[in-house]
Amino acid sequence: MSKYKVQVDDLEQGMFVSELDCSWSETDYLLEGLMIQSDDDVISLKRYCKHVFVDSDRTHQSILPHLDTLSKKSETTTQESSSDNIHLAKAADKEQTDFQVEIKIARDIHTRTKGYIVTAMEDVRLGNSVDTEAAKELVSGMTESITRTPNAMMWLSQMKKRDEYTTIHCMNVCILALSFGRTLGLDKTELQLVGLGALLHDLGKMRISLDILNKPGRLTREEFAEMKKHPTIGYDLLKEQGGLPDAVLDIVLHHHERINGGGYPEGLMGENINRLAKIVSIVDVYDAITSDRCYHDGIAPYEALKDMYSWVNDNFDKELIEQFIKCLGIYPIGSMVQLNTGQVGIVVSASEKSRLRPIVLLLINSKGEHYKRSKLINLAHPKLAQGSQPLDIKEILDNSDCDIDVPAVIANESFAVQ
Repeated sequence: MSKYKVQVDDLEQGMFVSELDCSWSETDYLLEGLMIQSDDDVISLKRYCKHVFVDSDRTHQSILPHLDTLSKKSETTTQESSSDNIHLAKAADKEQTDFQVEIKIARDIHTRTKGYIVTAMEDVRLGNSVDTEAAKELVSGMTESITRTPNAMMWLSQMKKRDEYTTIHCMNVCILALSFGRTLGLDKTELQLVGLGALLHDLGKMRISLDILNKPGRLTREEFAEMKKHPTIGYDLLKEQGGLPDAVLDIVLHHHERINGGGYPEGLMGENINRLAKIVSIVDVYDAITSDRCYHDGIAPYEALKDMYSWVNDNFDKELIEQFIKCLGIYPIGSMVQLNTGQVGIVVSASEKSRLRPIVLLLINSKGEHYKRSKLINLAHPKLAQGSQPLDIKEILDNSDCDIDVPAVIANESFAVQ
């Protein structure tokens, strides 16, 4: 068999494509290999790659004399595009460096925010006022970090512990709301509002009995009725204290409303629910179902997105859910993945320009052994993304499939760069 490298634009009917310049798994094709039968086949391939490899043995005989000329043309084009690869490499290196720099800043904000939430919840429990000015300052810091390098704070949002759910949940909902809001194009003022409402959204729970909050089983009807009071409790105490915009208070009050009117506390429907509250309601559910809690284990990010999309008609704004899925990407941060080499790692950061080729923290080598020091790689880098066997993601794994303590991995600041 002879293989000829051909630019996608030069493909003709009768050519058999045996390889792409990317992995077949990154495309919608169910099987590897494609006979070009129409212009639509060429248009479809252009969505995924720039050049392909044509198998001469399975290509129509009438085209064979033309293949050599097209292959030489492709090589010339490849040489001309080498400068583009240099730019791509620099961009990939910068993305990885920016993440490593920002993660140090984000860790400090994350630590201070966690301390704030612990104090604020204790203040609510004791009947003291909440320091909302400190909350505004912390949300501003988060907003700036997410604006610079959005995935650093998102990476830290995976540092979850079952016994700290309520505290960490408030931080994660804030991080997710800010990241989602940035994707939606919210301005700085709107980001501050949605972030502040998200950070404070569950303070009312501190006036609910701990027996109900920490109950390991399903709540009774009476217990759930008590739990449903927490948005109103939080709203009332923050409104009485003063100093917060109405939009923030609205988020605290309405983050459990659903578009079909089946939410609480007021049973609002559709457009009667403020857009910022809709945003927080989506990220609130996402973090809740992906977290280990006293009464259930969290599910994988991609499973959560699939489930939430199936619930859209009754619960969420469809357009916002679709935008949220786009925001998190095909491989949401925190997803456990296996590469085509057999290596296993966690998705750390997903470039908006390369959703299929994220930054991955490798934890297990191809032999199934844990690395002594985890390795950070950017799959979008040309040296990994191109060639006859590019490095890519083979499948998403369930976290329970691997003996990996994800929070401990995220808490560790030390990793090598491959």
